Amino acid sequence: MTEAGPDVDVATELANAFMAHRPQLAGFLRAHMGSGLAGIDVEDVMQELWLRCCRTDTASISNPRSYLFRMGHNLVLNLAREAARARARDAEWGYVNNRDKDAVEMPSAERSLLASEQLALVDDTLLNVGHRAAGIFRRYRIDGVDQRRIAEEFGVSLSTVEKDLRKAYDALLALGSHRDEV
Repeated sequence: MTEAGPDVDVATELANAFMAHRPQLAGFLRAHMGSGLAGIDVEDVMQELWLRCCRTDTASISNPRSYLFRMGHNLVLNLAREAARARARDAEWGYVNNRDKDAVEMPSAERSLLASEQLALVDDTLLNVGHRAAGIFRRYRIDGVDQRRIAEEFGVSLSTVEKDLRKAYDALLALGSHRDEV
């Protein structure tokens, strides 16, 4: 390659080198990105590198190919650092705001205890309407099974399933209104 002199447009020379070595450059970037940049596509990095090549205003570059690969390497390093900082920032934010890694608020001990007590009340209420009605309610509301299939499973008519569901709903509504009064 020729050395860029004062009369040669460096950006154009870099752009030409980019186009000439594009497949090798893409392979180089892919190999250096690794798993730390799993969410970033190589083509996005190539696009950023192309834009940087077009903006580069360096007086002299003796080896445009080498310069391109160094630019690509530095770009991948910057992206990896940025991704690491983002992960650390997200982890710190979650810790400070009492959230786990999926940004779900972690329940306090008091909330966990209250939820356990409420679940026990709901279980007791359902058992008070009868084992069959409680089982039908669980199959319908928790397991998502349709009423016809539940009727077949329990060996009862569809209207019996509907009546048992109504009993369970009424009992749970009464429990809810009782809790609201307290």
